Amino acid sequence: MTPAILIIEDEYALAAALSTLVRRLDATPVVAASGQGGIDKLAAQTFALIILDVGLPDMSGLKVLEKIQSLPQPPPVMIITAHGTLDTALEAKRLGAREYFLKPLNLADIQRAIREVFAPVKTEQRADTTMIGKSESMQRAFAVIAQASGNDVPVLLQGPPGSGKSLAAQVIHRHSARSEKQLIIFRADEWSEDRTEAALDDAIVRAGDGVLFLDEISAWPKPLQAALMNRLSSGTLKARLFSASSHEAAPHLREDLFYALAVLQLHLPPLRERTSDIPALAVSFLGDQVLSAEALALLKAHEWSGNVRELKTAMAHAAAVCSGSTILPHHLPASIAKPDETTHLDEAMKRALAAWLDQKTTGSDETMPAYDDLLETVESFMLDTLLKRFDGKPTRLATALKMNRATLRRKLREE
Repeated sequence: MTPAILIIEDEYALAAALSTLVRRLDATPVVAASGQGGIDKLAAQTFALIILDVGLPDMSGLKVLEKIQSLPQPPPVMIITAHGTLDTALEAKRLGAREYFLKPLNLADIQRAIREVFAPVKTEQRADTTMIGKSESMQRAFAVIAQASGNDVPVLLQGPPGSGKSLAAQVIHRHSARSEKQLIIFRADEWSEDRTEAALDDAIVRAGDGVLFLDEISAWPKPLQAALMNRLSSGTLKARLFSASSHEAAPHLREDLFYALAVLQLHLPPLRERTSDIPALAVSFLGDQVLSAEALALLKAHEWSGNVRELKTAMAHAAAVCSGSTILPHHLPASIAKPDETTHLDEAMKRALAAWLDQKTTGSDETMPAYDDLLETVESFMLDTLLKRFDGKPTRLATALKMNRATLRRKLREE
């Protein structure tokens, strides 16, 4: 049975536009131009969803929302308003509104929200592990973590802020022979310059024969580095050492200290270099909610200067503002939902394409591949990737690309 959607909106043009959108989604629109008119239609018919304007001619849409919520089984309600205020937003949320949209409406966002009501987006299973990554760079990191867990040697963890160095250290510790011992974290920047050495000695004592985690070691002043090297040389430091640095450590450390700390080196990549891991990471930070394909595409396009830590915060933001079961683009922080026209992926694509062209065209003029051959390789990969997104249906892909269907089918046959 075709679901019915009630649109309570007094602006004829907007009601007509919303009705057209509803029909595209294979649902039946029913329009009421007033609050009372909407209430009367609710009494006569069952609706799968209600789109409700706040500014109605006879009463506030919030009053209508209150009456809707008093029904035995109230349908989900999406609020739209031209004059959003804090009080309106808070009251709509209190009364159980599923979504809250400001005019002028972004009809694409409305369409995604309606589609989610009828067909919640499925995403991959939540991972049980404490560290997530299928990308090649993370697989290499996992191999080092496994080696470090089976050893008792010092480990130097390097990677940009928020990439997971502290988490990796905890994982190594948890699976090591000293797992029952304490892991003590020491940060030099938490102490004034005249107290850092004494604070280091206190941390060494507290760690005992457990594990001492020296955070941001590359930022340590030279006198403190010398003091640490002295403790290592004298044998007074019995703990296993983990060291972490947000920058390449070698240029910033004394040479003897670097080699003492970097017996095993673990490099954690920035998130922008492991975008294939973003879906699983994002899901791991959500509760029962899932990501829409559009929201996921925006996450992959973001540069993530704060890396995994920033992604975790973004998912907490989305979960807090989303009342439904699916995270849509407008639930994401503004910096992600409205990205710059040029993203890091554009730049990465240009770099990769330039490197590929350099490899294919280096040599004599006689060995240079034909332009059509180069173009066919790129076009073939692009069309194959896009076709998978459209369930292998060339007709749908041709329509989306605004491309002649016969031309697309010919190109696919030539692959």
